[in-house]
Amino acid sequence: MKTELRFRKGFDWNRIAWGRPDSPMRPFCAYCCAYIPDEAVPFMIWDNDGNAASFCDACFEKWVVAAYE
Repeated sequence: MKTELRFRKGFDWNRIAWGRPDSPMRPFCAYCCAYIPDEAVPFMIWDNDGNAASFCDACFEKWVVAAYE
């Protein structure tokens, strides 16, 4: 069985605040701008250019779904 993470319908890719590959990780969610504490382990994605985006737990729960094949 293959598991794949996908974003739910309605997720706005244009809303993501991407961080450059040479920038330090920001302590804010790239989608809702909520503070992400230092001890948290955020869900992160990268684009093909190496830009990174981290998501708070609330945005992860709201927008990310596991798809099984």
